[in-house]
Amino acid sequence: MNRRFVISLVVLVIYLAIILLGAKLEIGDGTMSQSEMVSGRISISLIIGFVFLVGAVGIFGWRSDSGLTPIRSTKSLLILWLPSLFILGFFSLGLLLGYPPLQAIIFVGINTLLVGISEELAFRGILFSGARSALRPIGAITITSIIFGAVHVLNGVTTGEWGSAAVQAVAAGMSGLLFIAILIRTGSIIPAMIVHWLWDFGIFTVSSRNGHNATPSETAEPTVISFMLPILFVLPNFLYALWLLRGVGSKTSEELLDRS
Repeated sequence: MNRRFVISLVVLVIYLAIILLGAKLEIGDGTMSQSEMVSGRISISLIIGFVFLVGAVGIFGWRSDSGLTPIRSTKSLLILWLPSLFILGFFSLGLLLGYPPLQAIIFVGINTLLVGISEELAFRGILFSGARSALRPIGAITITSIIFGAVHVLNGVTTGEWGSAAVQAVAAGMSGLLFIAILIRTGSIIPAMIVHWLWDFGIFTVSSRNGHNATPSETAEPTVISFMLPILFVLPNFLYALWLLRGVGSKTSEELLDRS
């Protein structure tokens, strides 16, 4: 197997171990919803994971390969119109329903920023660039999206909700395709980091508000529809990503992010 790809996989596994073990240490023997985790405190494991990834990029000289470069042109940012509409909708919903306490908003903002930067750097940066060195573009895109989705099943370790984690894994894999499309079309991973952060920030701000205001009697049993909603919700992004990635199959790995 390609050495660059192997190293990227090792770095990813170490990063995931830091996040997972750190989260378990932070919540103890019990379980906790993701909304509670991101709104209750600043996650030390997210900070350590972020520092580890930045260190790996520096040590191996992966800055350019990982997409930590300027965008090709400001015009390329026009492709962000669809996720921007969703993000605007999240924050509009927050204004309509009311936001959680200020402290919770700050925690959500910091934690989701760490997640947005770190996950993009780990998957669309380090892993994707490693996969491109070993596979053709379509293969690198596919394996990166599948792995990104699959690791979200691990959320069941901390939340205890394995069914929801499995659904989230599918939705994450679909969303991951859009983040790769943004990277390829803009030539930089930075727009994807920002979209990822604001997407999570908007969602968890609203869900954290519900968590702070909900009472035990308001907890409902999950239904088939509630399980399908996350997938249906990201379906437009997935279809849009497929459209953005049209023609990628005819390119070589060298041409994929060519900035000339």
